[in-house]
Amino acid sequence: MEYFIVFIVLYLIGSISPAVITGKLVKGIDIRDVNTKNAGASNAFVTLGSKYGFMVGIIDILKGLLPIIALRFIFDGNDFLWFVGGLGIIIGHVYPVYMGFRGGKGTSTFVGILIGGAPIIGLVLLVVLIVSTYLTDYVAIGTLIYIILAPLTLFIFDYNWMSVIIVVLYSSLSFYKHSPNFMRVLKKEESHFRSAFKKE
Repeated sequence: MEYFIVFIVLYLIGSISPAVITGKLVKGIDIRDVNTKNAGASNAFVTLGSKYGFMVGIIDILKGLLPIIALRFIFDGNDFLWFVGGLGIIIGHVYPVYMGFRGGKGTSTFVGILIGGAPIIGLVLLVVLIVSTYLTDYVAIGTLIYIILAPLTLFIFDYNWMSVIIVVLYSSLSFYKHSPNFMRVLKKEESHFRSAFKKE
């Protein structure tokens, strides 16, 4: 029962969208109707500028991180429950009940959850995500590397196999949501990461 309650409560928290709220406050727009039409940090970056993009990204990370830290205190040692809660947050972010189930892709929130549930691995993979995004100049490629390494690294470091399976679900959902981006990268139609800075 506690797993279900944790999942539902964190789903509702995950359904709160900083990108949509910021878009309406800053420009009076629904960010889901412009550019990539995604309610996440990357679209906020392009649509609202780097300052607001970074702000949305940080809040999305905290949206994943803080609830997991709380679960660690309440349910010490039960990493499977932490990651079940994390699944609720990600599904809420991607399919938010408050906004007609049209949300973001969940990368920043995924980052926060992993840092909360596996701090050293999460922080190292955050660096990998940033570096790979910078070197390839594609957020999608950085994300792809991250979502492959996340469950693989947990498996290598002998985390609970059920936790690893839950993180595989995170990665699978992320891959599904980013699949159009991967196709655009292959077709050389995807926007470059650094181009967002040049627009400002």
